[in-house]
Amino acid sequence: MTMIRAVSRALAIFDAFDDQHLALTLQEIGERIAMPKATTFRLVNSLERGGFLVRLDNQQYCLSLKLVRLAGLVKSTIGIREVSRPVMLAVSKQTGETVTVNALSGHQRVCIDVIDTPSPLMTIVRPGEHLLLLHGATGKALLAHRTPDELDAIIAASPGGERIDRVALEAELQQIRERGYSLTSGQRVQGITAIGVPLRDMREEVHHSLALTGPSIRMDPRIEEFSAIMVAAGAEISSHLGSILSSRAIPHD
Repeated sequence: MTMIRAVSRALAIFDAFDDQHLALTLQEIGERIAMPKATTFRLVNSLERGGFLVRLDNQQYCLSLKLVRLAGLVKSTIGIREVSRPVMLAVSKQTGETVTVNALSGHQRVCIDVIDTPSPLMTIVRPGEHLLLLHGATGKALLAHRTPDELDAIIAASPGGERIDRVALEAELQQIRERGYSLTSGQRVQGITAIGVPLRDMREEVHHSLALTGPSIRMDPRIEEFSAIMVAAGAEISSHLGSILSSRAIPHD
């Protein structure tokens, strides 16, 4: 086992704990993160010796107060831009297309950071740009995670005269939730394809989305590849934001 793999697996053990699982047996830890029993035993013992886990009288383990001290050292000003920027740069390098991070803003979404493609044929997106949630993959990645009441309010706030097929919209949003990303081509701007993924925070709530946009002529032939890149990128950013569900989706091998 390489050092990097060992560290990755040791950190994965922390993700076995959550609000419903404050204390776990050795077997339960291994099962929750799909780790071999011998590896789990070795790493749990190391974390216990390091003071990060506590073994209780009933042979269960829980997180130690040492983690509380470390949590207090987290930079209080760290935000979505700082967390997402390195991942955005990696996605831009892999795809060669425009990458944005967007935030929910009332009934709209606002672009808060952009990495432009170096290609002269590009989509133009600028920080501070406000757009509707109802059209485009970027907005729908956010729309798919709104409550029914929020969805009602967003539809009601749509421009007058626009007819929304509620049944079709809800079916589309359900599909986005199931596959983990939204995909549109020519929906908001003709000739543009976009992929959007939700970004989850420590409460597993979605208030931000990551999006990849570019000319359909370049994007469409590589949709499967780009979708996989975006889902992985969304999981990585979400993990850094404190999402346990996203942390578990990242391979620890």
